[in-house]
Amino acid sequence: SRAHSVPFAPFVSREIVRPIVRAKGFARSPIQMAWVPDPAGAAQIVALITDYMNPMANQREMLNKLEQCARFPDFNNYLTHVLTSDEDAQRREDVRQSAGLLLKNNLKSSWTTTMTEDSRVYVKMTLMKALGHHSRLIRTTAGTCVALIVRSGGVESWGELYAALAQALEGGDETTRDGALDALYKTCEEVNGRLDVTVPGLPDSPAGILIPKLFALFQAPSAKVRQQSVGVVNMIAPCWPENHYALLDTYLQGLFALANDSDNDVRRLVCSGLVMLIHICPEKLAPNLREIITYMLDRQGDEDKDVAMESCEFWGAFCEADLGDDYVQILREYTPRLIPVLLTNMAYQEDDEEVIQAEDDEVNANRPDRDQDIKPTFRDTKDKGAQEQEEDGQDDEDDFVWNLRKSSANGLDILSNVFGDELLPLMLPVVEARLAQSRWEIRESAVLALGAIAEGCTTGLLPYLPQLIGFLMPMLDDARPLVRSTTCWTLSRYSRWVVQCARPSRDGETTMAQQQGMDQLNSITTALCRKCLDHNKHVQAAACGAVATLLSEAHDTLAPWTETVVQTLSQALKMYQRKNLRNLYDALQMLAENIGPSLEDARHAAALLPLMLQRWETANEADPELFHLLECITAVVIGLGQASKDFAAGIFSKCIAALTTMLQRRTQVERGEIPAEEYAIDVVICALDLISGVCEGLGTSIEPLVAQAPLRDIVLAACVDSAPGVRRSAFALLGDLSRSCPNQVMPSLQQFMDLIVAQLQPQNIISINMSVCNNASWAAGELAVRTPAQALQLFVAPLAQCMVQILDMRMVNRSLGENAAITLGRLAMVCPDDLQGGLSHMMTSWCGALRRLRDGVEKEDGFKGLVALVQKNPNAGVGALASLLEAIASWRGCRNEELARQMGELVVGYKQHVGGDAWIKTLQHELEPGVARKLSETYGV
Repeated sequence: SRAHSVPFAPFVSREIVRPIVRAKGFARSPIQMAWVPDPAGAAQIVALITDYMNPMANQREMLNKLEQCARFPDFNNYLTHVLTSDEDAQRREDVRQSAGLLLKNNLKSSWTTTMTEDSRVYVKMTLMKALGHHSRLIRTTAGTCVALIVRSGGVESWGELYAALAQALEGGDETTRDGALDALYKTCEEVNGRLDVTVPGLPDSPAGILIPKLFALFQAPSAKVRQQSVGVVNMIAPCWPENHYALLDTYLQGLFALANDSDNDVRRLVCSGLVMLIHICPEKLAPNLREIITYMLDRQGDEDKDVAMESCEFWGAFCEADLGDDYVQILREYTPRLIPVLLTNMAYQEDDEEVIQAEDDEVNANRPDRDQDIKPTFRDTKDKGAQEQEEDGQDDEDDFVWNLRKSSANGLDILSNVFGDELLPLMLPVVEARLAQSRWEIRESAVLALGAIAEGCTTGLLPYLPQLIGFLMPMLDDARPLVRSTTCWTLSRYSRWVVQCARPSRDGETTMAQQQGMDQLNSITTALCRKCLDHNKHVQAAACGAVATLLSEAHDTLAPWTETVVQTLSQALKMYQRKNLRNLYDALQMLAENIGPSLEDARHAAALLPLMLQRWETANEADPELFHLLECITAVVIGLGQASKDFAAGIFSKCIAALTTMLQRRTQVERGEIPAEEYAIDVVICALDLISGVCEGLGTSIEPLVAQAPLRDIVLAACVDSAPGVRRSAFALLGDLSRSCPNQVMPSLQQFMDLIVAQLQPQNIISINMSVCNNASWAAGELAVRTPAQALQLFVAPLAQCMVQILDMRMVNRSLGENAAITLGRLAMVCPDDLQGGLSHMMTSWCGALRRLRDGVEKEDGFKGLVALVQKNPNAGVGALASLLEAIASWRGCRNEELARQMGELVVGYKQHVGGDAWIKTLQHELEPGVARKLSETYGV
């Protein structure tokens, strides 16, 4: 039988000292390697890797055997040996490369954890030697591993590497230099170019040592060497060593010398370097700024599209560098030439991938989507409680690839925000001429340009908005799909101003202008809804995105069109294939979250939920689109509110079934009975979130469902899951259940409170757990206000200690700090006698967090608790009087009349308590003038 067919034997380590064989260009290391491989072990690994690479082999079995090998302490040594050793001339190069890639993956998890120092030394020294290997495949694979080690161990952990690289870069051996450049390039990628660090044993930082060596290669005969040397310096540039600031002049001169290089990639990297320099040292470019702008304009017409695209990045970088007016004036001189160039480059080419796909969709609309058509899936995390953070919207375009067209449109967008309406006389004649062209690509680029300037040139375009919309509307029916899709996007870019025109005046009267705005909003809404049902998938996606944008801008202003939007999206649920479902789900979520009470109608629930639930019924639990569907159902259920009650039982029971199954599988995984992948964490998270959505939608009406299900035990189990995402959703659901049906939580109050306290211990408040801690803190507050005082007293002290510790943390997550302040207030509302003794200690940080809260019920609860404690222990407030007064002054207008009265009494009472001189001193010297003025105006003090 072959060696690898028997159980893998332990590797043999022998204490045989062999000096490192000197590689070409790499200096002999003073460190000796005290490990040599056992030939049988090496042969066994080679055989396993060979079998693993065989497509006919049992891949899982081979992978399991390799994973078993990884448990041995010198496995990484063997992989290094297989990669680098030339002892076996028959060993295939692709097998050696596979050993190197397996080594890289192992080093990710083991370099700083399980590897011994001897093993690390062996791997380092052997890989350094391999950077000079005669085979480029071997030396570049070694370079990949070297870069990973630098990232894992830190730049400062491998001083010998940089000295060896520097020596290799200035040596005459091309093979060694190639290996050094490759390793250095990959290292810079891994550490984002951050080589300006102090390294023990080196006279300068790695950046300081290597940059001069790289400059010397800018004029190398080999184009590949020029590419790599410029590329490495470009990556180092954002973290340029301060003590080598003067070398920036050499960098700039080196780029100038390569400006017209015959190699396309070198010219592209020159443009990239100049873009970098405009960010980090614009003053260096100032003397030659006109020449640089001219050069970048010329490169916009470069025969190589990648060079043209990289040069196009300069305009956005210039504008975003926040340069002085003198610099902006220089760029202004070139806008008459620049704007037409950008417009020209915004046109599609017939061979563009996006054109081919869109035109193919036009004639094959009903062809099923393939797996490769579906984008990768990413899930957001959501925190509960006050001040929920709104995440910046992110473009989620189909098959997103950055290219010259998109870079040009982005540049025009940024330029319009700098130069504003003064671009219109330069642009509009060109746009008008391009709109009259017969070629669809030219017309489409003009429509794209109108969308690009929507933000920056608003003032100048606003008077012509009706004519602009009227002009764009017919283009929604253009024969070419990309004209239709771009028109959808451009109309959505003007939605904010259309909505503003449609909103009624403050006195509620309908003016002629507002009626005109409503007419425009009607035209755009109905037209975009119609395009959501276009036969072309590309147009469907663009129209769905435009409707989502319109909903996010309009909110309840779009309420009169609720029926239109609901029916459109309902039809889309029947019509869309897999590729566009994500866009459809986004639009549905925007509808649910923004349109308001007009959605709370049983007819709308009947139009949407059965179709969504049908998709859930037929979905495979491993399909990543399932998670987006469940998130969408969650949002829609919340938006529908009580209108979703006819479907709540079915949704709830499916969630309970999914959670029960998955938590059983988790136990089986822990026992080793089934593979880990059988426990689908995302299914658990989505099901928990969906039940939270049903809670929020139905409110107290959910209690009969909860009472009949083992939900309490499920939540308890989920709160101790090893995955932070599961715990985050579990604590969120605990808070929602506390609000909707607290009686169903109370039988396990002790367990839940213990879990919350455990989660909020300081050692657990780390980045990966931040959302978990935030939701645990919020859930504690929701429980507190619904728990009888006598029952809550058992938990007040440990919970309050957790909240105070959070408030006292430096650089605490803002949302967590605010939720802790609210929860502390709620604990004090219910049990003030138990907390008054510690008021003086927590007063300052508590008031600081309360001050940052927006007006609302949660802020009221926080202040109710604060006021209750201060009333019982007024002396504790004297030492933190300024913080208390700042917190009280933070209210724009407290709607709770009783609380407002109590705060006023506190302010007046403290004025009398501290006395006139001390009060005046506090107002004048410890408070901002605006705060003192507001207190005086509001409370007459």
